Amino acid sequence: MSGTTSTSIKDSSSNRRDKVSTTESHIIVNHDEFFFNDALVAIQIEDTLFNIHKYQLLKSEIFSDMFKVPKAKDDKPEEGSSPNNPIKMEGVKASDFAALLKVLYAGQFCTQQLAPTATLVVPAFRLANMWGFSDLRSCLLPLAEKALGDVDKVLLARELGMEGWLAPAHIRLCQRREQLTGEEARKLGMDSVLLIARMREQNASKDRRRFSAGHYCSNCSGFSGNGNSGLSAHFSTACKGCQSVSSGLLYYNGGGNIMSGTWNNTLLEAEVKKWVRNGCIFKD
Repeated sequence: MSGTTSTSIKDSSSNRRDKVSTTESHIIVNHDEFFFNDALVAIQIEDTLFNIHKYQLLKSEIFSDMFKVPKAKDDKPEEGSSPNNPIKMEGVKASDFAALLKVLYAGQFCTQQLAPTATLVVPAFRLANMWGFSDLRSCLLPLAEKALGDVDKVLLARELGMEGWLAPAHIRLCQRREQLTGEEARKLGMDSVLLIARMREQNASKDRRRFSAGHYCSNCSGFSGNGNSGLSAHFSTACKGCQSVSSGLLYYNGGGNIMSGTWNNTLLEAEVKKWVRNGCIFKD
């Protein structure tokens, strides 16, 4: 029995040597995408230390340029080489930087691996824009646009100089049925509030001029129907819009919501875009 055991161990040992020999005879290559031979970079923001793979920071134009600066020829440790000698960054919140890193390390963020909430997307987008993470910025742009309301779009557009967001957001604020709240007005500031008030007033005054109480034909009102059958049976009357005389006109009593908000979208868009080109102020 003991002889059998000895033979078994000897055979097993021989098999292991064969496997090792076979493995060592192969050429091992590094994966071109997922073999990371990279240093860590220590960064301090506020009272928080971060230790980050350098390859992530090299996706940024700003960090790439910073790492190209020649090292000092002295015995001092390189800045960022360890948590004891971190790169210190001012004017940035640690929570915002953490949001950026979550997105960077998430990989395929655009496939919604992470929930694209405003608290994650907006600070990450802000820093991606500031530091030139161009690919990440392009990925986050539609997510930020979807996550923010129009008032917050205006605020972020002002902060980051994204003029393309200003006109569409203001147009939607002009057209929406609800009035601005006090908080929204304070956020937007006087010039934006003045624009929205003027555009709403212009639209309301045009509606009042166009549709005051009276009888209208289908061409002027945009509605079709039999009108007032009693009126049609007894006499004809003139359309208040075009003055054509016919029977069966529709009567508008001057009230209701259905005739309000009939925006001339082309004119509104032209007015708002002109206002944006003028620096978001009225020159009058």
